[in-house]
Amino acid sequence: MPGFARRSLLLLLLIPLGCSTETDGGAPDDRPTVVASIYPVGDLVRLLAGETVRVEVLLPAGASPATFDVTPRQLRTFQGASLFLMVGGGLDEWVVRLAQGGGEAVPVVRLSHGIPLLEGGGHEGEGNPHVWLDPILVRDHFLPKMEETLSGISPAVAGAVSRRSPTLADSLTALDAEIRERLSSLDRRSFLSTHAAWSYYASRYGLEEAGVIHSHPGQDPSSREMAHLLEEARDHEIHCLFTEPQLGEVAARALATELSLPTCMLDPLGGPGMEGREGYFDLLRFNTAQFARGLERGQE
Repeated sequence: MPGFARRSLLLLLLIPLGCSTETDGGAPDDRPTVVASIYPVGDLVRLLAGETVRVEVLLPAGASPATFDVTPRQLRTFQGASLFLMVGGGLDEWVVRLAQGGGEAVPVVRLSHGIPLLEGGGHEGEGNPHVWLDPILVRDHFLPKMEETLSGISPAVAGAVSRRSPTLADSLTALDAEIRERLSSLDRRSFLSTHAAWSYYASRYGLEEAGVIHSHPGQDPSSREMAHLLEEARDHEIHCLFTEPQLGEVAARALATELSLPTCMLDPLGGPGMEGREGYFDLLRFNTAQFARGLERGQE
């Protein structure tokens, strides 16, 4: 049975079950629920709204949006949700179909709407959806949408968002400056990664994406594509291949072996239990350190 059919069937079966939530102490949790598709968005909601909302994240840590199947518990979450925040651009559109297929539809906000998307990214959509990896795009586009939509949930949420939004915007500005400073001394700036998650990050910080191993997540490169990647790696004097925990490393390790290169890990999603990348700011700092470490190999 195709993935969407399985998800739709599960949703229809689970609609009558309802959704009850409790705090750790066993008392009902009456806070409005905000559902986020990925952890970086969920953490930004937490930073913006604080304890006035309960944040549910659909994609588990370490999972890929391209291959993930929703669980029954997550399907029940839709029923009681006040808002659903997604990235858009083809990254998480399957969740929208689920949300709209079960009785009362959850209000959906595509945070990338209105951003001119770069080409590529390997997901079903009109461009590259990995805009959250650029903190300035988050500050200038995600944050205003989140502030507007979260404020409509309740006066308590609106008050928290109004107080926290300027601080979060300033923190994103400071994060951008921190990343820029960390990468400013690099002489070699070309890299080869697992897939095109880093196009916005590279554009913001003056890096060059020389190639990607998986042009479509979940699809291994062909022999011809591998030969092209070998050529690009040699032409750009790549000194480290960047892998990701959400995608298989077979092709990356085969390429690294052929070129006698080490691998360095990048993580576009992070999440609980992922050391050093459990929140949005830690995630960006982790990846910046990994980029610096991998690119500096060519300067040793």
